[in-house]
Amino acid sequence: MSNQEVVKRSCGTCTKCCEGHLASVINGKPIYPGNPCAILQIGKGCGDYENRPVQPCRTFECEWLVNPAVPEILKPEHSGVIITWQKINDMRFLKMTKAPNEPNTDSTTWFIKYLLMNSINGAWDSDTKKYWVGSPEFMQMMNTEYLSDDQK
Repeated sequence: MSNQEVVKRSCGTCTKCCEGHLASVINGKPIYPGNPCAILQIGKGCGDYENRPVQPCRTFECEWLVNPAVPEILKPEHSGVIITWQKINDMRFLKMTKAPNEPNTDSTTWFIKYLLMNSINGAWDSDTKKYWVGSPEFMQMMNTEYLSDDQK
């Protein structure tokens, strides 16, 4: 395979984005931890795939799906984490979210290294703590606006 060829990844049986690990609203119903999409068939996919809404279902793509730099072991159904682009105060950053697993040492190490090598702002949770790395502006924003009092 040449460097120009890109292997197209697919979700396959992965349903982590629909299981409630990422907050969303589908067909007017909120999705959040403990409250997955009502038509989800875990391990199979959407129970009404042909009629799923455009937002977020047809347009959502986790970073594993679209970025070949994300290793195979970080496919959400294998790793239990989802990497997505987020935006706070017009500042974009990559976020690694547990789905349902806490990020393990290998996934956290890869994530931090990737952020630093590519000068990307990033955030992740582990246990009950929040972590982030990035530009001075991103760090300041996260430190002042998004750090809970018990972590200051």
